[in-house]
Amino acid sequence: MKAKTLRIFVALSILLLGSVVVVQYYWFRQAYNLEDRDFDQRATSALRTVSKRLLEFNKNPNSQLLTPVERIRSNYYTVQVNDTINHLILEEFLKQEFAHSDIRLNFEYGIYDCLKDKIQYSSFVCFSENCDRSDSTANYRFPDLNIHNYYFGVHFPDKRYLLLGDLNNWFVSSAILLVVMAFFVYSLMLIFKQKRLSEIQNDFINNMTHEFKTPISTISISSEVLMKPEIVNTPERLLSYAAIIRKEAARLKKNVDTVLQTANIAQKIDKLNFEEVEVHELLEDLAISCEPLFKEKNAELIVNLTAKNTLIRADRLHFTNIVHNLIDNGMKYCERTPVINVSTENIGNDLIISIKDNGIGISDRDQRQVFNKFFRVHTGDVHDVKGFGLGLYYVKEMIEGHKGKIELKSKIGEGSEFKLIVPLKE
Repeated sequence: MKAKTLRIFVALSILLLGSVVVVQYYWFRQAYNLEDRDFDQRATSALRTVSKRLLEFNKNPNSQLLTPVERIRSNYYTVQVNDTINHLILEEFLKQEFAHSDIRLNFEYGIYDCLKDKIQYSSFVCFSENCDRSDSTANYRFPDLNIHNYYFGVHFPDKRYLLLGDLNNWFVSSAILLVVMAFFVYSLMLIFKQKRLSEIQNDFINNMTHEFKTPISTISISSEVLMKPEIVNTPERLLSYAAIIRKEAARLKKNVDTVLQTANIAQKIDKLNFEEVEVHELLEDLAISCEPLFKEKNAELIVNLTAKNTLIRADRLHFTNIVHNLIDNGMKYCERTPVINVSTENIGNDLIISIKDNGIGISDRDQRQVFNKFFRVHTGDVHDVKGFGLGLYYVKEMIEGHKGKIELKSKIGEGSEFKLIVPLKE
C-alpha cells in the first residue's frame, strides 16, 4: 500500500471512528434523558397525589395549590402544602404512592416549618433490603429555598444509578463497540508495523545487494584477467589480481559472518561461554588490536580506566565484539577526525563502560529504534557508510545476555555516548 493511500485510509478511519463514538454518545444521552423524563413524570405524579392526600387528611381541600410540585434538582423535589405536615402521615403516604408509581428507591425527605423558617424534621426511608440508614447518602443537606410556605422536600440519592441500571443494553452495545474499535486500532497498528518491517526489509536487501555485488563484480573482473594466457608473462599483475580476489573474498566472508552471527543470536546467547573476565585487561588488549585501524583513519583513542572493581562474568569473545562494534560505529559515523573516549567507573554493584565519540550523533526519533534489527541511522549527506543495521542489535541482545543493559545519550552534531552497565562478579 502506497504511503499516500495509507494516510488517506487512516484519516478516513479516524473520522469514521470519531463519528461512531459521537453518534453512540448522542443516542446514549438521548436514552438517558428519556429515562430521566419518565422518572420525573412518575415522581411528580406521585408527589402531587401525596399533596392532595395530605390536604384531605388535614380536612383542608380548599388550600390546594395549582403547581404544588417543583423539581429543584435532578434528584430533589419540593412539594408545597398550605398546612402543617405530620411526618408519620407524610412518610406513609410517600411510601404508598412511590410504590404505586413503581418508584422503589431509597429516599430522604425533609419538612419545612414556615414559622421557624427551617427544615424542622428529616428522615431517610429504605425501600431496598440492604439499606443502611446511617449510609452517607442519608446525610443530604436540604437547600434553603425562598419559599414562604409549608412544604416538604424529597431527595433520591440513588436516582442516577437507577437510570443507568435501566440502560444495561446500551452499556453492552457500547462495550461491543469499544471492543470492535480496539480490534480496528490494533489492526491499524499491525498495518503500520508491517509497513515499517517491509521498509526495513527492503533497506536490508538493498544494502546487502550493494555489499555483495561490489566484491563479486571485482572478483569476476579479476578472474577474467587471470584467465588470459598472457598474464603468466607478468607475475606482478598476477599477484596483484590474486591479492584483490583474496581481499574481496575476505570482505564477502566478513559480510556473510555478520548476517549469520545475528541470524542465530538467540542460540549464541544460550551457549555463551561465561568465565571470569578482567575488563581493564580486555579493554587494553582491544586498544592495542585497534591501533592500526586508528592510524589508518588518523583517529584518536583515549582510554580512561578509573573503575576499582572490574571483574565480571562474561564470554570474552562476544564481550570484546560488543565494545569493538561500538568503537567501530563511532569511527564510521563521523564527518571529522574521529576521537573515541573509553572510560570505566563503578556505581553500586555495577561496572559502567562508557564509549563516547564525536560523530554525527543520533536524532531523538532514531534513538527509539536504533537497537532494532536491520535499522540504520540516517546519515544525511554521508552515503559511504557500510553495514546491514545489525551491529547495535547484536550489541543490545548480547549485553542483555550478560544480564546487563545499554544506555544511549546522543545529540545531533555532538556525537553519541553508549554506556554498558554490567553486574560485577559476586
